[in-house]
Amino acid sequence: MSCITQFSTIGALMAGNLRAEQKIASLCACHETGFGLGCSAGLNSELTICDGRVYEATAGEPLHELPQHDAVPFMQITAFRPQFQVEVENITHETAYDRLCTLIAPDNIFMAVSVTGLFEHLVLRRPHRAAGESDQHRDVEAVAASQKIDRFEGMRGRLIGFWTPALFGRISVPGFHFHFLDDERQISGHVLEFAARHATLSAEEKPTIEITNPQSNSFRNRTIETDKLDDMIHRIEK
Repeated sequence: MSCITQFSTIGALMAGNLRAEQKIASLCACHETGFGLGCSAGLNSELTICDGRVYEATAGEPLHELPQHDAVPFMQITAFRPQFQVEVENITHETAYDRLCTLIAPDNIFMAVSVTGLFEHLVLRRPHRAAGESDQHRDVEAVAASQKIDRFEGMRGRLIGFWTPALFGRISVPGFHFHFLDDERQISGHVLEFAARHATLSAEEKPTIEITNPQSNSFRNRTIETDKLDDMIHRIEK
């Protein structure tokens, strides 16, 4: 089992630490066939990592591959070698936990999880890129309020993401956190809802998570109101 390599935490991101401080190359170098997700500087896009390639999804822009020399404010990446792989029927964002429970007791462990198939129903969220100087310093709430939500039917592709125990909900999004990438690698984004009549559910336990904290003075001197983080993570990431 390989570890999850992570830069920053979801708590730091929600608290406004949106500066790109870690090169993609240094994160991807840990896992040649990288699998994971993240976001770009200023929350200008959702990032999905598949086969070591990083795809950037921004509202109103074509999906494209992000160069390895770019830096990010948050990313989770691992090598995905499924321990479990089963064919499932009628899996949705509401039933995925129950399906995972038939394979392993997930409540207190980290897992990398993939769902592959034809999605009859899919709801994706993508942020708009900051429009000008006044937008460059927008906070997480402002980004979330203006994100674009799209609904798709009959979309073939893959959900890529992680299961995080509630115990660690300020390190990583608690529960499932999925991004989607279609088979043609033209459409991607943060998953809000999904449903597939027939799909392949794959999962791998991740007993180790290695986190590198941001090193900037902006992060070190930031006041983080931890009592507000849990509500913010739930509202914005779910």
